[in-house]
Amino acid sequence: KVALNGNPKQANAALNGVMMANLASGGTLDDISKGVDFFHRLKQAGTFVPVQATTATVKNGTTPVVFDWDYLSAAHGKDVPAWKVFVPNNAILGGYYAQAINKNAPHPAAARLWEEYLYSDEGQNLWLKGLARPVRQAAMEKSGKVDKTAAAALPAVNGTPKFMSPDQATAAKNYVVAHWDAAIA
Repeated sequence: KVALNGNPKQANAALNGVMMANLASGGTLDDISKGVDFFHRLKQAGTFVPVQATTATVKNGTTPVVFDWDYLSAAHGKDVPAWKVFVPNNAILGGYYAQAINKNAPHPAAARLWEEYLYSDEGQNLWLKGLARPVRQAAMEKSGKVDKTAAAALPAVNGTPKFMSPDQATAAKNYVVAHWDAAIA
């Protein structure tokens, strides 16, 4: 049984799960169709579970295999000790959270300070303790500022992650919206 973290027509984590399957199937960031075909084949085989994967569904066995971000998947291990997280060498997909400061914010200086904190060594190590891979991790490792215990808790990644451009992400989303329902019907 295989699941995603939500519906890829609506949830970005699920869309990225389809893109991971796409890359593993020989697809590219420009064409997600092989990922949709992969889940179509799983559905035909009776192994795709169209539910949102949660710690509860992992724990009760409904979703023993989940395509999701490694930091979200790793959280299941707290309640499901046998849970394993890995990043396939042929499906290394990365993504960034976008940060913004509204120029009309009532206290824009406070917002800038918050952003500065998020990207400080301390803030980046907090992301790392939450099992997310901070954008400044490589620089912090080089300077000796990374939390080595938190970094060691991350699943191993062997290879270079690929990142979708905004245009590629929009094209992937549009393709999935147009083809997903028929693929898993």
